[in-house]
Amino acid sequence: MTARILIVDDDDNNTQLLQIMLAPEGYLLSTAACGEEALTSVSEQPVDLILLDVMMPGMDGYQVAAALKGNVATNTIPFIMLTAMDDDGARTRWQSAGAAGFVKKPVDRAELCQ
Repeated sequence: MTARILIVDDDDNNTQLLQIMLAPEGYLLSTAACGEEALTSVSEQPVDLILLDVMMPGMDGYQVAAALKGNVATNTIPFIMLTAMDDDGARTRWQSAGAAGFVKKPVDRAELCQ
C-alpha cells in the first residue's frame, strides 16, 4: 500500500519543492495551503503522514497540531513540522505539540526521505 502524505505550507514554492522531492519515492501526495484547508482535507481523506509548516497565516502549525491531536479521528496521524527555526525553544515546542519530528528549511532531500 502506498503511503499518503499531506503537505501543508502557505508558500507555493515550498509545496512544489516538497512534491518534486517526494514524488519519485512513490508517495500519494496532496497539498493544503493553510491550516483550515489541512483540517478539512484530513477529515475528508485520511493520510498516513502530514508535513506541516510552522509559520502560516491564520492557523499556524502548532494550532493545526493541537486540532489534530484534539480530534479522535485524527489524533493518531503522525506529523512532521517544517520550520526555519532551529533553537531549543522551537524544539521543545514541536515536541510538546506531539510532532514525530521536524525538518529544517530549506529542506534537504536526504533528510526528508529518511
